[in-house]
Amino acid sequence: MYDFVKGIVKKNWLMFACILFFYFINVAKINAQLFPGLSGEDLADAIRNEYTPSILLNDTQVKDTLYAKVFFVNDSVRCIYSGLAHDLPQSVDPSQWLFGTGNEVESINLEHGWPQAKGAGEGTDGNMNMYHLFPSRVAINSDRADYPFADINDQSTQTWYYLGQELSSIPSMNIDAYSEFDPGFFEPRESVKGDIARAMFYFWTIYRDDAIAADPTYFEQQRSYLCQWHEEDPVDDFEMLRNERIAVYQGGKMNPFILDCSLAERAYCPLNPDCLSVPVQDVRNDNYKFIFDPFLQRIQIVSGDHQLWKVIIANLEGRVIYSLSLESNNWSQDIQLVPGLYAAYSTDGGEMIVSKFLKL
Repeated sequence: MYDFVKGIVKKNWLMFACILFFYFINVAKINAQLFPGLSGEDLADAIRNEYTPSILLNDTQVKDTLYAKVFFVNDSVRCIYSGLAHDLPQSVDPSQWLFGTGNEVESINLEHGWPQAKGAGEGTDGNMNMYHLFPSRVAINSDRADYPFADINDQSTQTWYYLGQELSSIPSMNIDAYSEFDPGFFEPRESVKGDIARAMFYFWTIYRDDAIAADPTYFEQQRSYLCQWHEEDPVDDFEMLRNERIAVYQGGKMNPFILDCSLAERAYCPLNPDCLSVPVQDVRNDNYKFIFDPFLQRIQIVSGDHQLWKVIIANLEGRVIYSLSLESNNWSQDIQLVPGLYAAYSTDGGEMIVSKFLKL
């Protein structure tokens, strides 16, 4: 059977790729779990061993990369809490431009989802890990401080944040688009609550020792809210794209709580209902890894051996957009793609990798 498939690949690669493309799209909803059978601390240990990055950027690189390459969409960067966009031209220093004087309404600086005072302080790996770092309006970042996340009773909310607005009374419309602050707690807007939850699960898992040393009760104070938010606000395309963008700069290690929704349930949220896990067939591969760099629009196939790969990129209609040859562990030339979802088929004449990626 293997020789038969291999022969088809060699003789009629394009036809085989198109057939496989439609198969790939149709099976995309098949459930797959990371570390099946593990739960609780056994699962947390497995995640920590597999997904702790050995490569991290320095402080200056983190800020510029996060703004210009991770959260950069349509020539701007948005505050995670208010949704206010700040333009970011190509020719400027990203962090200086977004911060400005620090006093403008749209001034942005770096928000640590897991606060520095609670275990992500300067000099620690967690301080520079981009999976829990977000752009935030300076004023909102200051108000949030190191308070835990929670659902706040609307009657108790002291300040409501939306775009450039800060209200002291309950909004009359579009209330879900507002983040809320009450001294002692902070509540993100509805559309990013799941993003925040998965970032917090990640930090607590990867940097547990630093978190406990700073405040052993901090995670437990907000765990029930994070579990609820993870369920109510599932992973969307942009969160998945950010996961892939960050992995390019952190040794290919992703945030697994974004890859598999059941991890939070099995590790920290036993009362959550079962969820549909995302496919991980192109993530958990010990021998080969397809990487798409969304900022420079180039691809690479990481392999322990030197191989020559034939790569085909197709759109959702099955139309072939690119066909190229690529050596292992080398970046391709820039591939100009219009926004959309793509599938990549890579073969060295024997092995085949099927991957999907999003271009915004």
